[in-house]
Amino acid sequence: MVILKIALIGIGGAILTVVIRQFGKEYSVFVLLAVCLFLIAYLTSNVSVIVDFAENLGGKIHVSDTYINILFKLLAIAFICQVASNICQDLGYQSISFQVEIIGKISIFILSIPIINSLLETIESVM
Repeated sequence: MVILKIALIGIGGAILTVVIRQFGKEYSVFVLLAVCLFLIAYLTSNVSVIVDFAENLGGKIHVSDTYINILFKLLAIAFICQVASNICQDLGYQSISFQVEIIGKISIFILSIPIINSLLETIESVM
C-alpha cells in the first residue's frame, strides 16, 4: 500500500504543479522540485534494506565488495540522470534532458569498465 501512497503523492504533485503553472510559471518549478525531492528522500530512506541484502548476497556467493559498490553507483547514476532528465523535459528543455541522459549513459559505461574487464578475464581463463 506504500506504493499507492507514493503514486498518489506523485499524481497530486503533478496536478498541483499544473494548477500553479496557470497563476505563475516560476512557482510551479518549485512545487515540481519539492515533490521530486520528497519522492527521492523516500526512496533513499529504504536504501539500507537493499544494501543489507546485497552485502548478505555478496557474502554468500563470494562477490567482491568492489563490484557490489560499482553496481550501486551505476544504479544511482541511472536514477539521478532519469529524474534530472524528466525534470528538464517537464520544464520544456528537451535538449538539456537529452544531454543529461547521454552523460549518464557514458558515465555508466566508464564505471562499468572494471566489471567488463573482469568478465573478459574470466572468459579467457576458461578458454
